[in-house]
Amino acid sequence: MNALLRILGTASAVALLGAAPVEKSAWTVTHLAGKACRLDADKATLSDGYQTTSALVQVTPSEVRVVSESVFDPGKEDIVIQVDKKDAVKFDGLGEGNKTALFKAQAPLLIEQFKAGLRARVQLRFWPTWPETGTHSVEVSLIGFTKAWEEMQQSCH
Repeated sequence: MNALLRILGTASAVALLGAAPVEKSAWTVTHLAGKACRLDADKATLSDGYQTTSALVQVTPSEVRVVSESVFDPGKEDIVIQVDKKDAVKFDGLGEGNKTALFKAQAPLLIEQFKAGLRARVQLRFWPTWPETGTHSVEVSLIGFTKAWEEMQQSCH
């Protein structure tokens, strides 16, 4: 009997160790003034071509935005978000001191893609434009987006 328990205990330990870790949600609901809310992805770090900066994807029911500490360069219109292997969605323009890339026209499409997707590649271009450093990308996990979206819909209006 002891031998059987040892074998079962070892098998259970192996099964537990072999299990894939559960990935935590990369999205949180941020409460704003009044009953308004937005979803914030985990902040990502990347190079802007000269220094390390950050990129934060934020989602409301009417827009998707990418906020950075560095100034964006909209000149080549290649600031995009691509979910998994879907077509990339171009930004609509800049806001707030040119440190925010706005995705308003295609926000409903991006939100649906975020719900169904696993990862979003955010491609950014930063100022200064000379000497040009090209585009810089960061991946954002979409794990937990749908759950956070549903929570935001229920608790914020």
